Amino acid sequence: MGLALGLNQVLSSLTHIIAKGATTAIGPLPVALLRFTIASSALLLNQRIRGAAASIAPADRRRLLLLGFLVVPINQGFFLFGLARSTASHASLLYALTPLVVLLLAGRMLGERALWGKLAGTLVAFAGVVIILFERGLRHEMGVLVGDILILIAVFAWSAYTVLAKPLLERHDAMTVTTWVIVSGTLMTLPAYLIPGAVPPLPTIPRPVWGGILYLAIGTSVIAYPLYMYALRHLEASKVAITTNVQPILTAILSWAIFGERFTPGFVIGAVLVLAGVTWVETRKSPALMPTEGAVAVEGGSA
Repeated sequence: MGLALGLNQVLSSLTHIIAKGATTAIGPLPVALLRFTIASSALLLNQRIRGAAASIAPADRRRLLLLGFLVVPINQGFFLFGLARSTASHASLLYALTPLVVLLLAGRMLGERALWGKLAGTLVAFAGVVIILFERGLRHEMGVLVGDILILIAVFAWSAYTVLAKPLLERHDAMTVTTWVIVSGTLMTLPAYLIPGAVPPLPTIPRPVWGGILYLAIGTSVIAYPLYMYALRHLEASKVAITTNVQPILTAILSWAIFGERFTPGFVIGAVLVLAGVTWVETRKSPALMPTEGAVAVEGGSA
């Protein structure tokens, strides 16, 4: 489980930076359309190769359609359009709110317990993220409110996706859930191809941009998403979500390795807080779940 979450965070730590570069070059709409068209094709090919069973109950199909809507048009649509008006640092900060939203939703809808202890760890980790991002220049990027609001909507959509996907993972494997979520969400976006100029002529897209799109399609959607789902299948939603707060640390380490950036005292303090908060949440014992009215609704596939 730790390996799956670790690899997921390494891959995801580059997503904000690469997506920002690609959307700056050709715009958010073509990036989204090309990314998810490629990802859907790759995921369907993988399903065919591994001979995965396609039998899914009607209630689960409805849930998959809802998750597809949350992940592709809402989460990624608002994320990419928001990122075009904001910055990678702001996106990282706002996504650091995901564990808090997931914690609140999981307590209500999945019956997760020990919320106060998890809340303390989540807030400590979030404080660490804020310190790290301010050290990395966040304080100089405050004039991007519209983009931040769009990204915040994406954060709420991803949080809802995390909680609502949990019951499905009790009946289907992580790759199957990811495949049909991405494919259904992509189908919802295909009409956007009819918008004049939605996607520039493919030969005119620079190779570095193609590289970024392929990373988002394969590295993030085809590899990182199923790893996230795999971990979610075996762990509480709040424990999986809080690992996203490690991403700013990984981004800083990659910047150090690639660009030679130095670690500041503020970064070290922030990293210690993040790791302390994540460790606190991850090592807390998970008492037996107590179903609530919300939990019964989720398990019954009513969404």
